[in-house]
Amino acid sequence: MQGAPTPSQVIQMNQHSGMVQSEPIGIFPSTSATTALVLSIIGLVGALFYGLGLFFSIPSVVIGNKAQQITNQIPGHPDAGVAKAAIVIGWVGLAIGGLFALFAIAMIIYFIIAF
Repeated sequence: MQGAPTPSQVIQMNQHSGMVQSEPIGIFPSTSATTALVLSIIGLVGALFYGLGLFFSIPSVVIGNKAQQITNQIPGHPDAGVAKAAIVIGWVGLAIGGLFALFAIAMIIYFIIAF
């Protein structure tokens, strides 16, 4: 066969110096960053419904901060960006939800006083 490598050119498993199978591979500690991100997205969408997203945004910020504490201890942790995104989206949902909740309360008070 033309173009096919000869058997002496084929690298077998564990033959290459960087492919030792028994070498331990670092395992990153697990975080709840994905849970925080899901809660923050639900909170952001729910914030548009009379501020009910506050019930999701507050826990997302708390869980996201705990996940970020873990990821800050280990450089290159794969959940670092997810934790940061969850915190940012959670704070945005908290702000929008708070404004909608204040508006809803103000409207209730206005209609009680007006009628």
